[in-house]
Amino acid sequence: MGSRQEWHKIMRQTIKLENGDGWSVRGREIRGMNKTQVTYRFQDGLGMKNPRSAVFLPYDWTSRNQSKIITAVADLKRLIDERNLSLKEAAKFMLEPVAKDQAPSVTNWENIIEAFLESRSDRRGTTLRDLKTRMRRVLETISANPKPRDGRTLMKRFAEMHFDNCPAGGQGRKRNLGDVEAFLDFAVKKAGAPQRWLPPDKEFKRSLIGSSTRTSAEALTVPVKGQDLEMLLEGLASNEKHGLRLCVGLIGLFGLRPSELGELTVDDGKLYVGQTKRNMQTLHKPKAAPRRVIAMDLPSLPNEGQRLIAQYDSGIVKFPLAISRAIQRAKEKDEFKEIGDALRQLLQRYWLWQSMEKRTQGLKVYSLRHGFAWRAHKESENPLTVRDASAFMGHDPQTHLKHYGRWVDEAGLEEAAAKFKKGQQMAV
Repeated sequence: MGSRQEWHKIMRQTIKLENGDGWSVRGREIRGMNKTQVTYRFQDGLGMKNPRSAVFLPYDWTSRNQSKIITAVADLKRLIDERNLSLKEAAKFMLEPVAKDQAPSVTNWENIIEAFLESRSDRRGTTLRDLKTRMRRVLETISANPKPRDGRTLMKRFAEMHFDNCPAGGQGRKRNLGDVEAFLDFAVKKAGAPQRWLPPDKEFKRSLIGSSTRTSAEALTVPVKGQDLEMLLEGLASNEKHGLRLCVGLIGLFGLRPSELGELTVDDGKLYVGQTKRNMQTLHKPKAAPRRVIAMDLPSLPNEGQRLIAQYDSGIVKFPLAISRAIQRAKEKDEFKEIGDALRQLLQRYWLWQSMEKRTQGLKVYSLRHGFAWRAHKESENPLTVRDASAFMGHDPQTHLKHYGRWVDEAGLEEAAAKFKKGQQMAV
């Protein structure tokens, strides 16, 4: 009996010397098992009346676990002091409930992931859904052998396990690793994970992202040019798909985002569109006032834009049921992405769109909107300025140049060349 008391005594003295007053440990029987309880009594000058807090460690109260218990108490104190956590919060993040005397992982990743997701719960539904998927992959990476032991190794193993379908240099890799980086930063700075789990430097992350083999031209979303848009509108009319034609015409002729089909209003024969694009910069700001949009009609279909406005405003032609339902759900959730998804599904079932996809690699629903920008800068002897085109499309000139700069530059070169040739002819 004396030897048993002796290890208790020595361990308690060690804990007090290393951590100061207020810390104590004892064995307590729970469901037939003698577990280790850690108690911290706050030093408020009230003696035994000082408030206290207690947690259980995932170790049996035995002499062979004394070094683990001493280390655990020191780690709990470190988290409380460094991260300003309560004892229960520190135990939640540090100690994972495990069987009997199995050594716990240093960090309870499931609890930290839960806290990280909670800290980002104000994100859009689709953003939060993607984030949850990436955090599930983080857990898979941590659990796989060989287990990563620091932030650098975790990111490297994450890339090896989950980038089979993410092209090098693409947005998929950037977004995945960006979320892993943010999570590791949170784990160390907010949840008390050891410093070695801090994310690696930016250069290492760039090496995991890699470089795209696509040219800048290939990276651009392919536009639906005027001739193809005309063919598509005529085909939809001849096949009596008037609702789908209305959607395609509004996006193609007015340069709308597909999601903006859900925020259209007509006032005195003019079409206005409300804000549907939401990101971290705009998420907590009031929505912008509806913007005026004006059609760039095709030469073969003069006044078609005004005709589409009249169809929409009168209700004579209605959106397809799948689009209308998607709009209703989008308004309820204030998330408009599924409108574009519904339109994509309808188009991909249509024979003429299928034919266009085979003929034009990379064609997508957004190609209708990009076609507006193409025509604005390439299909007229008097192209729109960047300022006007970007205003019509609902973004700033910098964004416009980022996505359509090559077309703008080419249009300017062609216009300059035409003026030069005209000047030569006049000189002769």
